[in-house]
Parts: sequence; structure tokens; C-alpha cells
Amino acid sequence: MKRVIITWWSEWLWLELSKLFLEKNFEVICLSRKKPEINVIHIKTDLSDEKSIEKSVEIIKDKFKNFNYLINCAWVLEVEDLWEINYKKLENLMKINVISPIILTSKLLVLLKENEADIVNIWSTVWFKAYKSQCSYWASKWAIRWINENLQLELKKTKCRVIGFNPWWFKSRIFEKATWKKSDLNQFMEPFELAKFIIKILELPKNMEVSEIIINRK
Repeated sequence: MKRVIITWWSEWLWLELSKLFLEKNFEVICLSRKKPEINVIHIKTDLSDEKSIEKSVEIIKDKFKNFNYLINCAWVLEVEDLWEINYKKLENLMKINVISPIILTSKLLVLLKENEADIVNIWSTVWFKAYKSQCSYWASKWAIRWINENLQLELKKTKCRVIGFNPWWFKSRIFEKATWKKSDLNQFMEPFELAKFIIKILELPKNMEVSEIIINRK
């Protein structure tokens, strides 16, 4: 049984990835607080909580220890003016965007090596271009970029590939949820196309690692 573990589930990119993996007869294991409405295996996980992550890891080790891919794509966005940054919001953002992928990868490291599984870290183009009122979010994405490089170094002598996937804004409501302002999504990229691209990268021969890829809107 081919199997993929994906952190977070919602509409947009996560949903499209799950659908494509299901079409390819993968068993999709979803780590999120909200239960998806599609045919995936849901492990209820609060990625901002250490004990919740540990509990989910134990379930994976017990029931789903054989897997092909770990896709870290859980993230939250905070848009706050620099002089109004909220400590609790910043702490939650860092827990989900930075700490959770580190801890999850660390605790699954033995299985990742045994399975020769690949890791995909999805962040964004934000790490190389600053935006006003996004200091916290930008900092978290920069951190993930270097986490990705460190994992590539740590796993260099294994058959595990570590892929950094950086898309520009794609069609979603995440900015709207963060700001309560409507967005014109027509200019944004299609999540389905990005999901297809991730699958194509993963289907490359194992001796080919797309270490980092940046996708901008034309």
C-alpha cells in the first residue's frame, strides 16, 4: 500500500493534493484538527500542541509505519502592523509554521530512513521578498527555508529526498481569513496545477532531488 502523510487539511492546495494521491491509489493520512470530508484517514492533531503531535506520531508508528512521503504544508498567516504584533498570535504562528514540521520530522526520522521516504516542505516565495505587515509570517517562512537545507544535509547519505516547494500566491481564502478583506483571486495560481507539479516532482527517479523550486505567477 502506497501511503502519504500530509499535515493540515482544508480547501485549496491540501485538498487538491489529497485528491490526486487518492486517484493514484495512495492511502492519505491527514494530520489536522478538522476532519476532512473526503476519503482520507484522519488523525486529529493540533499542530500547535506538543502532546497532540506526539500522540499522532505514536498512531503512525503503530498503524501506518510504512509510508512513501511526508508533506509538511501546515501553515497560518498573520497580517499585523509592526507596532501591533501580538505575542500569542506570533507564538501560535511559530508553533505551526516552524516548530511542528521540525518536531514531526524528528520523531518520524527513523521511519523516514527505513522507508526511504521523501519529505516535501511547502512554504512560499515570501521568504525572499518582504511585505508590509507580514514580519511574523515572513520570519517563519525564512526559518522553514533553512530547515529544508539542514534536512538535506542530514539526509544526504540516505535515499530520502528533501524538496522545498515555494509557490507564489495561489487561489485560497487564507489572506481573507487573516485580514477579513475580500481578495480578487483571478490573478492567483490554480492549486490543482501546483498539486500536479508536486506529484510530478515526486515521481522523478529517486536519484533526482528537486532541492528547491520557486514558482511565480507569469
